[in-house]
This record gives sequence, C-alpha cells and structure tokens, in this order.
Amino acid sequence: MYRPQKLNSKYIMKVLITGSSGYLGSLLVNFLVSEKIAVVGIDNRKSEALPPGDFFKFYLCSITDKAVLEEIFLREQPTHVVHFACTFNKVRDRKKELFIDIGGSENILNVSNRTLSVVQIVHSSSAAAYGGWMDNPEWIDETHSLRPGKYRYGMNKKAIEQIYLSATVRDNLRIVILRICTVTGPFFTSDRIILRLLTRFPFLPGFCKDCKIQLLHEDDFVSLLHKVINDGLIEGVYNLAPDSFAAVRDIATDKKYFMFPAGVIKSILWVLWNLKVLNLQPAGINNSIYPIILDPAKLQSRYSYKFRYTTTEALAATPHKKKH
Repeated sequence: MYRPQKLNSKYIMKVLITGSSGYLGSLLVNFLVSEKIAVVGIDNRKSEALPPGDFFKFYLCSITDKAVLEEIFLREQPTHVVHFACTFNKVRDRKKELFIDIGGSENILNVSNRTLSVVQIVHSSSAAAYGGWMDNPEWIDETHSLRPGKYRYGMNKKAIEQIYLSATVRDNLRIVILRICTVTGPFFTSDRIILRLLTRFPFLPGFCKDCKIQLLHEDDFVSLLHKVINDGLIEGVYNLAPDSFAAVRDIATDKKYFMFPAGVIKSILWVLWNLKVLNLQPAGINNSIYPIILDPAKLQSRYSYKFRYTTTEALAATPHKKKH
C-alpha cells in the first residue's frame, strides 16, 4: 500500500520513471524512495538495485508497447514522468534502435499528454547531442547548436528533443529537457567506455592525455533532479553538469600512454563495435578527442545551487574494480 508524499493541496506526487533499472534510473528511484516519494518504475528488465517497500512499484514493460503503457498510466495516475529509457548503443540494428528510442519516446510523450494527472515530463537528453568538434567553446550553453555528427546516440537524443519541443501538448503539461554529462560515483555500473578506461586500465591512447572531461557526481545528479521535479514552473532546455572539468592527464596521473593515431583507434573500435565487444560506436570517438564541456549556469542559478563535488572528486568516488 502506497503512502505517498503530499506535494500540495491539489495533488499527491507520484513519479513514473522509464529505464528505472538502468544506472541513472536506479539512482533516482532510490533517492526519491528515501525521501518517501511514491515511484513507479518501468523497464524491460528488473534490477536487484531497486528498493523494496511501500513507496516503489515496478512494471516489466517496454516503452515500445503503447497499449501496456496506457494501462499503467491509467492505473497509477503519475504526476511526473522522468524518461531515461534508451538503447544507448546496445542495438546494432539501426531500424530497431530508432523504433525503441524514437518510437518509444513518442509513446511516452503521447501517453503522458493524454493522462491528465501528469503535470511534468523530464526527458534525459545528453551532452552527446552537442557533438565533439574542434571549434567547441570551452563552456557550451543551451543556445549552442546540436551537432552530433554520425554518432547515433547523439543523433537519437537530438531527434527526440526536436519531437518533444515541437509537440502540441496540454497547457498544464510542462516539458523539461536535461542535457546530461557523464554521471559517476560510488554506485557507477554504466557501460560508459571513458570511465572504464579511466578506472580499470593502466594504459590510454596518447590523444586522451590532453582531453578535457566533465563528470557529475551521483549526489549532485539526484539533488538537482529532485529540485527540477519539485519545480512547478520550470520548462525548456537545461544543461545538467558540474561547474568544473579536468584534463585527463591531471586526473589519471598513474596512466601510461601509447601513441596511436586516432584513425587507427577508430578502425579498432569499428571491429570491436561490430563484434559487440565494446559498447562504443566508432563515430563517438570525437566526443572524447574534442571537449564537450557543459555550462550549468542556467540550472545552477535557478536554484542557487552549490555543487558538492568537482569532476576530480566524482572520478575519485568511482569504483576502480568492476562490480559483480
């Protein structure tokens, strides 16, 4: 039996999270449940990291199954929807990938719009939508053009943003797009290859040495998302990232670097990608070579937020051995 938190006199907050078994989804689920906020999780797999108890209910469901989504929304009557679910490079079939990422995101938007209890949708976009380019400014704000190049993950995020921002929805339904940098911390379990390289391998490609990286600690991630969810007026696009970054050479001081041209690395990645050994599309290597450093000022100033952790501290909190 739910004992959800009363947000105000008009309604009781209940947050529906897609991709609730993933790394980001499970972080937010556990945080909201610890705050005694009712959460409904949707995913195509169930994770042991999800909390038991009265404040969490889980549904095994794909975002591509519109009929089942409609039943869940009708039954649960969520007030907020946080949309994390995506393939994140795991599907090599482009048609299937688009069906899940684009089609599934459209389902979430349409079902949310028809469910009158929903007052806010938060879509998890990515820094990858900006793309890695030589002419990127040191700090990229929300007005910067989205240029994901041929990197499919970034292309998908850009396409979903365009769908959400151009959609005609109810007047009382607010849409928030969060362009998120890499998140890490003590519970890191993601397939982000850059963090696996930084935390588990003694060697790095030479071109990585001077690369700039930006990492958001889990605690800052959930704290800011909590503020967004409780903000009844926020809408539009915001970067979600710390106000710090670091060069790889300064935060990975114990690494040895081997000199290979980036073109050779891309060729190796192409083979490993197609063999499904690594979850990094070769086109994504530019995002590591050229900096994508997000300017968080717009969101930070809205809440007068002081980040608890720097990029360097977020990496230091990341497990250096693979979790089992």
